[in-house]
Amino acid sequence: MVRMNLTTSCIARSCARALNAFALDFPQKMLLLAASTSACMIGCASGPADHAPRTMAAPLQHVVVVDLTDDADIPAMRAASDALMATIPWVKGYVCGAPVDIGRANVATDYDLAIIVQFDSVEDYRRYLEDPRHLELVATWRSKWARSYIIDFAP
Repeated sequence: MVRMNLTTSCIARSCARALNAFALDFPQKMLLLAASTSACMIGCASGPADHAPRTMAAPLQHVVVVDLTDDADIPAMRAASDALMATIPWVKGYVCGAPVDIGRANVATDYDLAIIVQFDSVEDYRRYLEDPRHLELVATWRSKWARSYIIDFAP
């Protein structure tokens, strides 16, 4: 059984309180979502609280949260992202998913896709941003986004 360590549990509770206590706009919700997701990924992977938490697979995290104009485009954008990430050598790790609604009022579900791309360095991230395959993906999909929120951070 996987358990959260004490620090992660405190972070998750703090994020939940913030989401409940304040009227947050979309970018603020997405920032809290990304921060709590990353903290939980680290903390939940650590196992029992007496073990040191594991780190993420790479030192640079690129988080993209997207709400598409047309929900019918969700499977195609996800498939395009999945296909692209497998072809770019600078991508250290990648995950893409849709929100999971389990009935918790303090968990954001007002987006269509969340994408986390991991890189070993800022240089690799810059190569990715300039890669023609990435530029093509962005050119194809950005006009179909109703809104997006992007954050980059180092754990």
